[in-house]
Amino acid sequence: MNTLKLQFELDTKSFIEPKLIKKRSGKLLVDIQGRLEVFVNDHCFFLEPSLALLEFGIALKNWRREENFYYYTIEHDEREGPILAFNKIEENYWTIFSIWQLYESKELLTFDRIIEAVELFLIELDRELLKNYGFNIDDFIKSKWIF
Repeated sequence: MNTLKLQFELDTKSFIEPKLIKKRSGKLLVDIQGRLEVFVNDHCFFLEPSLALLEFGIALKNWRREENFYYYTIEHDEREGPILAFNKIEENYWTIFSIWQLYESKELLTFDRIIEAVELFLIELDRELLKNYGFNIDDFIKSKWIF
């Protein structure tokens, strides 16, 4: 069975103004960045050293799970294609795609594997956001920003 892993490292060395954190400013969407690696069957499919991790986490959180997932960052022209996508092929089989992919994956992923990887990513991102900035994804969404 094919596996998927979303691994990240928050960039905590970049200075973020405390008032932006206190206000839950929308600027944090692009200011909270870090390294993201996506592994399919333990092979690095995607590697971006500086991705807007809060924005990505919110996109995953708001994903309607039975529909295709397309992540476009506000920092990039979406006409080039999605930064990361999960596309439904059949009832329980999905593919992965990125305009920045390191290779073309022909692997089919089950919906359960994708959800497991996404949920683990979101749990770990929430933990790091709380530790470093004092809020999690839900806190940010509820503050005043509607997505």
